[in-house]
Amino acid sequence: MTVPNTDRDLWQKTLAGDSAAWQLLVKRYQSLVYAVATRAGLSMADAADCFQQTWVALYENRHRIQDPTRLSAWLVTTAKREAMRLRRRTLPDTGGEAEIDHPDRSPLPDEELNQIEQQAHLEMALAELDPRCRQVVELFFFAPERQSYDEIAASLGMAMNSLGPVRRRCLERLKKILRKNGVI
Repeated sequence: MTVPNTDRDLWQKTLAGDSAAWQLLVKRYQSLVYAVATRAGLSMADAADCFQQTWVALYENRHRIQDPTRLSAWLVTTAKREAMRLRRRTLPDTGGEAEIDHPDRSPLPDEELNQIEQQAHLEMALAELDPRCRQVVELFFFAPERQSYDEIAASLGMAMNSLGPVRRRCLERLKKILRKNGVI
């Protein structure tokens, strides 16, 4: 039996009552939901509440979700709203809502949320790569310090002149996975 990889596949199985598919969805997006909660400035306890309430809301609204390819966006929006609700609960009463809702004070700018969502998609796609390609991509793009082709080739145990074609093939695989998952 193959494990469905796309949100659409997992969502269809979830709607059919497959608890394993639900667990895979939670695992896939748990970092994203927690990131939204913690970047909103919530305490760990409130972030855990935000996480739980976001998933409860998804479950309660599961039959209303019409486009499962936008599931991550739905989760980000819901987690952001829940985080705002929790922050309002913990803020001292200043006598007005305007201070909390003022756009300049928004704890989670849309650009930052978009970046978090894209990062989550990239991490999921990287996890689907074979170990060698994942290592190649990580060495080129995620290493703490920039390395030369010679250094990367040596750390991978391959000839420098074969590194370029291997890198290209690995990036094509990553692109194919992102396309399959509806990210690009």
